[in-house]
Amino acid sequence: MMNYVRYRRSFVMLEEQSRDYSARDAPIKGYLKVETGNNKGAMRCVVQNLRYYSRGDYIYKLIFFGKSRGKTIHYVMGNLIVNRYGNGETYFRFNPLDMDGKGNAYHDFSVAIVAATSNINDKEPLHPVLKGVIRQESPSDREEEPLDDEIEKCEVEREDKAEEAPEEEKKGEAEETKEENGRTKYNSFYNDYLVRYCIHTCNVANDYDEVAPFEKDQTNAKWIRIQDVSSLPLVSPGAHFFAGIYKHYLFGAKPDPEGKAEEFYIAIPGRFAQEEQPDGGKSGFVYWQPMKGAPKDRESYGYWIVAISKNGDILEVKT
Repeated sequence: MMNYVRYRRSFVMLEEQSRDYSARDAPIKGYLKVETGNNKGAMRCVVQNLRYYSRGDYIYKLIFFGKSRGKTIHYVMGNLIVNRYGNGETYFRFNPLDMDGKGNAYHDFSVAIVAATSNINDKEPLHPVLKGVIRQESPSDREEEPLDDEIEKCEVEREDKAEEAPEEEKKGEAEETKEENGRTKYNSFYNDYLVRYCIHTCNVANDYDEVAPFEKDQTNAKWIRIQDVSSLPLVSPGAHFFAGIYKHYLFGAKPDPEGKAEEFYIAIPGRFAQEEQPDGGKSGFVYWQPMKGAPKDRESYGYWIVAISKNGDILEVKT
């Protein structure tokens, strides 16, 4: 019997099974964050790029499959909330000792599936969209190796160019970001993911077009233009939406005196207008810079910029 008394956190990466239900011509992505402790459980399901059905023709369900006493078992955890941009976060609470109400525990389930189900034809089969394999002893339960060594390898050429308890259930509502000293706190998995993305992008920077979009750049970063908007790593519906509208985003890295990357940036194109500010600034995009030759007014085009520290924390750009 698995011990669910002590606190445990794990992640289940969800891999695309079909692109028939994608919002755009890009991969569908997702993951589960599972927390257990004191014989209670909480789960967060994050998805990106799912097609949104305004009339509710299809809905997305999170379903678990497994084996118990030689029989195949399944349990429908519930419906997922997806916004019109195709992204969503849905929260569930569950009993890890009796997940399905039939005596089957969480560790009896080995596969998680996000499936599209028809609201019109109840005889239409499920359409698996994402699938993840559950590892009951996840490496995420153990402390990962520090990323300092990898960060040190990420050099930038200098230029003179201008929570230890299960989360509360919040079905149907996006989690409010908690800001402390201008910093948005995400879980350690997301932080590490962002850092690894930044390191990788630095290492392959020569594969992209280098740009100098600003006349006065507060960040002092070296910028590259990325046209594959599906690679944008941020869980920010607004950032994904406007990057898709303008068909690109920028990645920047600021070098320290030795030429090592000390801070990273992501810039989303848009006008200096509230309606084009990603997520109204709630995801960290509170600083805007005009493009070369453009004034700082609401009709001018430029970029909304967010900073990412070497620890993967999302920061507001210092001014």
